[in-house]
Amino acid sequence: MFVIIVYDTEAKNCVKLHKHLKKYLNWNQNSVFEGIVTKSQYFEIKDILDRKRAEKSHITLYIMENEKLLTREELGEARGNVSNII
Repeated sequence: MFVIIVYDTEAKNCVKLHKHLKKYLNWNQNSVFEGIVTKSQYFEIKDILDRKRAEKSHITLYIMENEKLLTREELGEARGNVSNII
């Protein structure tokens, strides 16, 4: 499955979430990760996010069964690592 995760949290919690998410997904830009994961990896990610997120943070997960159904456009300079190597 293809997953996009977007989060809004306090600054010191961003580092924690970034550290854990980069093990599974590609860092796209500030507080945005994406990539292909298995269902078991997806549930691991959800568990990590639930345990490591700050109390008042907000996290949105977009899940697509097939990346080919996604149309993507970008404007401006890309940040992060968008390679397919995990």
